[in-house]
Amino acid sequence: MPLHMKPSECGAIVMLDRLWHGRKVIRAVPTGEKIPAETLEWLMALAREKALPLLYSEHTFRNGRFVSKKKLGYGPPSFIKAVKTEPGDEDLFM
Repeated sequence: MPLHMKPSECGAIVMLDRLWHGRKVIRAVPTGEKIPAETLEWLMALAREKALPLLYSEHTFRNGRFVSKKKLGYGPPSFIKAVKTEPGDEDLFM
């Protein structure tokens, strides 16, 4: 990843540690509630360029405490469906 994608610079932690049907998945977790728009746009462009699905999340905090996590996906329709229907926060899509 380029230097501008350091978590302290871009507002997200980016990983390539998951697979979906044998393909690497770009996974991004916000350092706050949401991934900043410009970072998400960059990640979506990377996903298109590399033909890889993107899994990212948004967090909800109340009174400074973590409440919930919402998983979102970008990529082929079958990947989006898997993100919406597969169980677990840290599941592997194989």
